[in-house]
Amino acid sequence: MILFVLAWRRAGGLEPAPLEAAVRSTGRRLPFLGGCPTEGWRSPRGDVTAAWMSHPRERVGGASYVSVAADRLALFAGRPVLWGTGGAADGRSPLHATTFQAPCRSWAGRLDGRCVVARYQASERTLEVWTDPLGAYPLFRAQAGDMTWLSNNAALLRGLHGGRDLDPVALAGLLGGGWPLDGHPVWNGVRRVPRGAILRLSHGREPESVTQLGLGELVPMLGAGLDPVAAGRTLVELTRALADWPGRPSLVPVTGGRDSRLVLAAALAAGLDFETATGGAPESPDVVAAARLSQAAGIAHSLLPADSHGDLFSDPRRAAELLALSAGGTASLADATGFPMGPGEGPLPLWHSGQGGEVARGYYGAAGEGRDALTAQLYRRFVGRRPGRVEPLSAQGRELVERQLAEWVDDQLSAGADPVDVPDLFYLLKRMGTWAGPTHGAVEWVRDTTSPLWSRRMLPYELGLTAGERAREHFHLRVLRELAPELVAVPFADGFSWTARRSGVRWQARRARALAATGLAEARRRARRPRPPSAEGDPFARVQELVGAAAASRADHPAWEVLDRPRVDELLARPPSALDTMSRYYVWRLATVLLAEEIG
Repeated sequence: MILFVLAWRRAGGLEPAPLEAAVRSTGRRLPFLGGCPTEGWRSPRGDVTAAWMSHPRERVGGASYVSVAADRLALFAGRPVLWGTGGAADGRSPLHATTFQAPCRSWAGRLDGRCVVARYQASERTLEVWTDPLGAYPLFRAQAGDMTWLSNNAALLRGLHGGRDLDPVALAGLLGGGWPLDGHPVWNGVRRVPRGAILRLSHGREPESVTQLGLGELVPMLGAGLDPVAAGRTLVELTRALADWPGRPSLVPVTGGRDSRLVLAAALAAGLDFETATGGAPESPDVVAAARLSQAAGIAHSLLPADSHGDLFSDPRRAAELLALSAGGTASLADATGFPMGPGEGPLPLWHSGQGGEVARGYYGAAGEGRDALTAQLYRRFVGRRPGRVEPLSAQGRELVERQLAEWVDDQLSAGADPVDVPDLFYLLKRMGTWAGPTHGAVEWVRDTTSPLWSRRMLPYELGLTAGERAREHFHLRVLRELAPELVAVPFADGFSWTARRSGVRWQARRARALAATGLAEARRRARRPRPPSAEGDPFARVQELVGAAAASRADHPAWEVLDRPRVDELLARPPSALDTMSRYYVWRLATVLLAEEIG
């Protein structure tokens, strides 16, 4: 992993020392790169400077994230893959920054994966920065006069910029839905570079930004058809290339769901040397289903071990502070299971995740009709509202989020998207890049997360079916039949399998009975006499106590502009046994903001 910052000023005269100090300071505050040296570089005219700190090469399989000479710089972060002719993908050469010394136009259209790339050539006097089209690797920008800073760490830029004013729009998204919808950090002085941007900062010219994979390219993919053989072939080739990183072990984190099953099948077909693992208790449905699936695949399966440095329950304040330093308020403790609290040992593993496959299976359900109905539906699902459960946002906070959603829906409809397709576009453009991107970044200190299903090359296949076919998971089923038909009949965590779902009517009836049983169990749980909060009982009680104390002591925190105080107080006063999963998420989101001194 590399922590980096770039600075550009057209007039020149820059020195790397301030950047090196900023990288060193951030590296010291985070317990992941201790002892690693800070390095710097300056262009001949001083119009570009850079500083970075990275894991030793033996821990990242010999990768060289930076290549410099007196007159040039090339740098990458993340896990890039280059597509060649004939459908072949190269996972080796992009592990060396020298690959990106050539002008961006020579490789930009072939680059895939969760990554960002920067290059500078003194003869051109142009700094080119490439960001991935799906927004999988967040890049942040800060501006002060004619100075531009770019980094993969928002907190580092906040320190250089000096601004601490909080952005109420980002706060409303984070506290209401779990992440800012535009991916911007909570500090106004730091902004996220839009997904797919190719920036060109040049001497004598105004800054330029070109967008890759715009709506004009995405919308025609919807319903254009699926070739499951070609989709499977592409998925296998991409999975093979992503894992082709010498010296780094591969793991497929399998759950009892659909997406990781498809990645497991691709890893099998690619002939990878890997194992599977699942988080949770041995008797949990996810673990039981994943173990059964791994057995059917003939792959060793294990439980993910606990972090020896602790977790968000053992030290919520430290977890909140580390997440603020890593993600700058673009990610929430509600999603922090597995976020590291300290450094790992040995080579950093590659985790081949199934995230992104949800784009092809109607995660947000059927669409409402018209702009207002779509906006209302997306708002409810974003904040997790349902009868008897209301998000902790104030009227102002709700308005800020609803306005963002309404403008986004207008953009999709204006681009020609059918309303029925808008929820899947929302998952692709407003969840994956601005939710999964930052959470993958928060764990990059100890592993690289790859997502073979979250790829520009896979999108035409994932969006190619109709909205109804996507909701019925036809993409996953048809591709799995091509890659690993023996895995089709293995039940999911909910006890069902695709084999049992061949009849739509029978499936709907069984699903309705399962949902009714779940609702009845929840009603019975709520009807039990609640126990008083106790740190000796549910460990979540201590989290509530800490958040409650922070809420009382930080009464002037800017977050109260977008929070409903009575609703927050009522939420924090309820016993843990009375809180459903989403209500606990609300508390974790409050903890993300109120327990981190960095955010305030």
